[in-house]
Amino acid sequence: MTDLLARIRATPRLAEQLALHFDFDLTRLDPVEDVHLADGVQLTPIAGDASGGSFLLTPAGAVVYAGSEGEGGLIAHDLRGALALVVGLPSLHDALSRPFDADLPAWLAECDAEIREDFPELDETRAEVRGQLDLPPADGLLAALHAAAADDTYRPISEHGPYESMLAD
Repeated sequence: MTDLLARIRATPRLAEQLALHFDFDLTRLDPVEDVHLADGVQLTPIAGDASGGSFLLTPAGAVVYAGSEGEGGLIAHDLRGALALVVGLPSLHDALSRPFDADLPAWLAECDAEIREDFPELDETRAEVRGQLDLPPADGLLAALHAAAADDTYRPISEHGPYESMLAD
Protein backbone atom coordinates (compact mmCIF):
# COMPACT_ATOMS: atom_id res chain seq x y z
CA MET A 1 0.00 0.00 0.00
CA THR A 2 1.34 3.43 -0.87
CA ASP A 3 1.92 6.17 1.69
CA LEU A 4 -0.88 8.19 0.10
CA LEU A 5 -3.37 5.33 0.47
CA ALA A 6 -2.24 4.83 4.06
CA ARG A 7 -2.85 8.52 4.78
CA ILE A 8 -6.35 8.34 3.30
CA ARG A 9 -7.18 5.17 5.26
CA ALA A 10 -5.93 6.84 8.45
CA THR A 11 -8.17 9.87 7.90
CA PRO A 12 -11.81 8.73 8.00
CA ARG A 13 -13.21 12.11 6.89
CA LEU A 14 -10.94 12.14 3.87
CA ALA A 15 -11.83 8.56 2.91
CA GLU A 16 -15.52 9.43 3.31
CA GLN A 17 -15.23 12.55 1.14
CA LEU A 18 -13.46 10.57 -1.59
CA ALA A 19 -16.15 7.89 -1.51
CA LEU A 20 -19.24 10.10 -1.24
CA HIS A 21 -18.26 13.06 -3.38
CA PHE A 22 -15.63 11.77 -5.79
CA ASP A 23 -16.66 8.13 -6.30
CA PHE A 24 -13.34 6.68 -5.12
CA ASP A 25 -14.38 4.23 -2.41
CA LEU A 26 -11.56 2.42 -0.62
CA THR A 27 -14.01 -0.14 0.76
CA ARG A 28 -14.99 -1.40 -2.70
CA LEU A 29 -12.14 -3.78 -3.37
CA ASP A 30 -13.95 -6.53 -5.24
CA PRO A 31 -13.46 -6.01 -8.97
CA VAL A 32 -16.07 -7.34 -11.37
CA GLU A 33 -13.50 -9.86 -12.58
CA ASP A 34 -9.80 -10.58 -12.26
CA VAL A 35 -7.73 -8.64 -14.76
CA HIS A 36 -4.07 -8.37 -15.66
CA LEU A 37 -1.96 -6.53 -18.20
CA ALA A 38 -0.78 -7.99 -21.51
CA ASP A 39 2.62 -8.83 -20.04
CA GLY A 40 0.92 -10.80 -17.25
CA VAL A 41 1.38 -8.16 -14.56
CA GLN A 42 -1.30 -8.56 -11.91
CA LEU A 43 -3.27 -5.54 -10.78
CA THR A 44 -4.19 -4.81 -7.16
CA PRO A 45 -7.63 -3.27 -6.45
CA ILE A 46 -7.35 -0.10 -4.35
CA ALA A 47 -10.83 1.41 -4.72
CA GLY A 48 -14.08 1.10 -6.60
CA ASP A 49 -16.75 3.41 -7.93
CA ALA A 50 -20.56 3.36 -7.78
CA SER A 51 -20.86 1.94 -11.30
CA GLY A 52 -18.96 -1.20 -10.31
CA GLY A 53 -15.64 -0.11 -11.79
CA SER A 54 -12.31 -0.66 -10.08
CA PHE A 55 -9.19 1.42 -9.63
CA LEU A 56 -6.20 -0.91 -9.79
CA LEU A 57 -2.57 -0.36 -8.91
CA THR A 58 0.29 -1.81 -10.94
CA PRO A 59 3.45 -2.95 -9.13
CA ALA A 60 5.19 0.15 -10.57
CA GLY A 61 2.53 2.44 -9.04
CA ALA A 62 0.47 3.35 -12.14
CA VAL A 63 -3.32 3.40 -11.75
CA VAL A 64 -5.52 1.50 -14.17
CA TYR A 65 -9.31 1.70 -14.31
CA ALA A 66 -11.43 -1.34 -15.18
CA GLY A 67 -15.07 -0.47 -15.77
CA SER A 68 -17.98 -2.79 -15.19
CA GLU A 69 -19.03 -2.40 -18.83
CA GLY A 70 -15.73 -3.72 -20.19
CA GLU A 71 -13.92 -0.41 -20.72
CA GLY A 72 -10.59 0.31 -19.12
CA GLY A 73 -7.07 1.58 -19.29
CA LEU A 74 -4.37 3.63 -17.69
CA ILE A 75 -5.54 6.83 -16.03
CA ALA A 76 -2.30 8.03 -14.41
CA HIS A 77 1.29 6.94 -13.89
CA ASP A 78 0.95 7.44 -10.13
CA LEU A 79 -1.72 7.55 -7.45
CA ARG A 80 -1.37 11.30 -6.83
CA GLY A 81 -2.19 12.01 -10.48
CA ALA A 82 -5.11 9.57 -10.45
CA LEU A 83 -6.55 11.18 -7.33
CA ALA A 84 -6.07 14.66 -8.81
CA LEU A 85 -8.20 13.57 -11.76
CA VAL A 86 -10.85 11.85 -9.64
CA VAL A 87 -11.17 14.86 -7.34
CA GLY A 88 -10.78 17.58 -9.95
CA LEU A 89 -13.01 16.31 -12.76
CA PRO A 90 -16.76 15.73 -12.87
CA SER A 91 -15.82 12.14 -13.73
CA LEU A 92 -13.19 10.25 -15.66
CA HIS A 93 -15.97 9.09 -17.96
CA ASP A 94 -16.93 12.69 -18.77
CA ALA A 95 -13.31 13.66 -19.37
CA LEU A 96 -12.78 10.75 -21.77
CA SER A 97 -16.16 10.88 -23.51
CA ARG A 98 -14.99 13.63 -25.83
CA PRO A 99 -11.76 14.20 -27.73
CA PHE A 100 -9.01 16.20 -26.10
CA ASP A 101 -9.51 19.52 -27.86
CA ALA A 102 -10.45 23.12 -27.14
CA ASP A 103 -14.09 22.16 -26.47
CA LEU A 104 -13.32 19.69 -23.66
CA PRO A 105 -12.90 22.25 -20.82
CA ALA A 106 -16.26 23.84 -21.65
CA TRP A 107 -17.92 20.40 -21.66
CA LEU A 108 -16.39 19.58 -18.27
CA ALA A 109 -17.54 22.95 -16.89
CA GLU A 110 -21.11 22.07 -17.97
CA CYS A 111 -20.82 18.72 -16.23
CA ASP A 112 -19.54 20.43 -13.07
CA ALA A 113 -22.46 22.89 -13.17
CA GLU A 114 -24.88 19.96 -13.15
CA ILE A 115 -23.11 18.47 -10.14
CA ARG A 116 -23.25 21.81 -8.28
CA GLU A 117 -27.05 21.79 -8.57
CA ASP A 118 -27.10 18.89 -6.09
CA PHE A 119 -23.76 19.55 -4.40
CA PRO A 120 -23.23 23.33 -4.13
CA GLU A 121 -20.16 22.90 -1.90
CA LEU A 122 -18.29 21.03 -4.66
CA ASP A 123 -15.54 23.64 -5.04
CA GLU A 124 -14.91 23.92 -1.29
CA THR A 125 -14.79 20.14 -0.88
CA ARG A 126 -12.45 19.79 -3.85
CA ALA A 127 -10.15 22.44 -2.39
CA GLU A 128 -10.16 20.74 1.01
CA VAL A 129 -9.35 17.28 -0.37
CA ARG A 130 -6.82 18.68 -2.85
CA GLY A 131 -5.09 20.52 0.00
CA GLN A 132 -5.05 17.53 2.37
CA LEU A 133 -3.49 15.32 -0.30
CA ASP A 134 -1.36 18.00 -1.99
CA LEU A 135 -2.96 17.28 -5.37
CA PRO A 136 -2.28 19.28 -8.52
CA PRO A 137 -5.20 20.82 -10.46
CA ALA A 138 -6.87 18.31 -12.77
CA ASP A 139 -7.07 20.61 -15.80
CA GLY A 140 -3.31 20.41 -16.20
CA LEU A 141 -3.58 16.61 -16.33
CA LEU A 142 -6.22 16.28 -19.06
CA ALA A 143 -3.75 15.81 -21.91
CA ALA A 144 -1.87 13.20 -19.87
CA LEU A 145 -5.15 11.40 -19.08
CA HIS A 146 -6.02 11.13 -22.77
CA ALA A 147 -2.50 9.97 -23.65
CA ALA A 148 -2.54 7.43 -20.81
CA ALA A 149 -5.95 6.05 -21.79
CA ALA A 150 -4.65 5.52 -25.34
CA ASP A 151 -1.73 3.39 -24.13
CA ASP A 152 -2.77 -0.18 -24.94
CA THR A 153 0.09 -1.52 -22.79
CA TYR A 154 -2.09 -0.81 -19.77
CA ARG A 155 -5.39 -2.12 -21.15
CA PRO A 156 -6.85 -4.59 -18.63
CA ILE A 157 -7.33 -8.13 -19.88
CA SER A 158 -9.75 -10.64 -18.38
CA GLU A 159 -10.47 -14.24 -19.25
CA HIS A 160 -12.80 -12.80 -21.93
CA GLY A 161 -10.06 -10.76 -23.59
CA PRO A 162 -8.89 -7.15 -23.54
CA TYR A 163 -11.13 -4.38 -22.30
CA GLU A 164 -12.34 -1.68 -24.69
CA SER A 165 -10.73 1.76 -24.71
CA MET A 166 -12.23 4.43 -22.46
CA LEU A 167 -11.60 7.07 -25.12
CA ALA A 168 -14.39 8.46 -27.26
CA ASP A 169 -14.36 7.18 -30.81
